[in-house]
Amino acid sequence: METKNYTWLTIKYKEDTFDIKLSNESHVISEIRSVDSEINIATMLDKKIIYTIQEMVYAEINHKQ
Repeated sequence: METKNYTWLTIKYKEDTFDIKLSNESHVISEIRSVDSEINIATMLDKKIIYTIQEMVYAEINHKQ
């Protein structure tokens, strides 16, 4: 059985919900998608939005530990 090197989290940002793909080791975001979408929109987002989402991901990870 193959081990995944990533985790998906669902994060609500403002009025939208996004699926976030991040590495298990470094918790770096590699993809941001609208829920139920196959399109990675991370490269289209402003860096401030990505930073805010990253902070939300860290908070979620720390809450689960």
